[in-house]
Amino acid sequence: MDTNEQQILKSWAINAERWTRVVQQKLLDSRVLVTDNAIVKAVVELKPQTFLDIGCGEGWLCRELWERGFDGWGVDAIAQMVETALGNGDERFVVSSYRDLPLQSFGSIKQFDCFICNFSVLGENTVFEIAQAGQSLLEPNGKIIIQTLHPHIACGELPYENGWRETSWLGIGDEEFHPAPWYFRTVSSWIEEFHRRNYRLLKLIEPIHPKTNSPASILFIFEQQ
Repeated sequence: MDTNEQQILKSWAINAERWTRVVQQKLLDSRVLVTDNAIVKAVVELKPQTFLDIGCGEGWLCRELWERGFDGWGVDAIAQMVETALGNGDERFVVSSYRDLPLQSFGSIKQFDCFICNFSVLGENTVFEIAQAGQSLLEPNGKIIIQTLHPHIACGELPYENGWRETSWLGIGDEEFHPAPWYFRTVSSWIEEFHRRNYRLLKLIEPIHPKTNSPASILFIFEQQ
């Protein structure tokens, strides 16, 4: 694991409590108005019997999907996030790096219909690790749903090319976050990375923010071939 990948984990460990407050107190406008509903809608329309929420944080998405009748687990590399999720009374959460996902036990579920990665694909190697985990943990023709920052918006004034960036925490209540790097990818690069690993793009979704009339995020739905 390179320095940037290590720094992502260190920063999110520091930010865990603050981020949990943001989620629980609904302090991030784009989540409340657009992106939370967008990821739930994408899963509901796909109708998986089982799911694995990779990078589940404090577990809000798992709980939302359980209430809708879907069976699944959440996993996160940050122990404090998982502790918070477990504190809500359900045991279907696991601490694990993405690389070690195939080594984990998920109760009676041996393979999942889909992986869900909601703003949780942050490193340069993360795509490979998730795609690799899908080889053993996804059912045949299993799906991977990814929601992430829209590259055209997140790029800002920097060159539109793959590379490491630093997270901007502007506009998230009064919280002060520890800086965390993340790996920027162009739209075509996202698609090519998964195509190279035997996944095909089924659908691309661009949810629009009602206040800015610009994409609030982008969702990719890939299918294992």
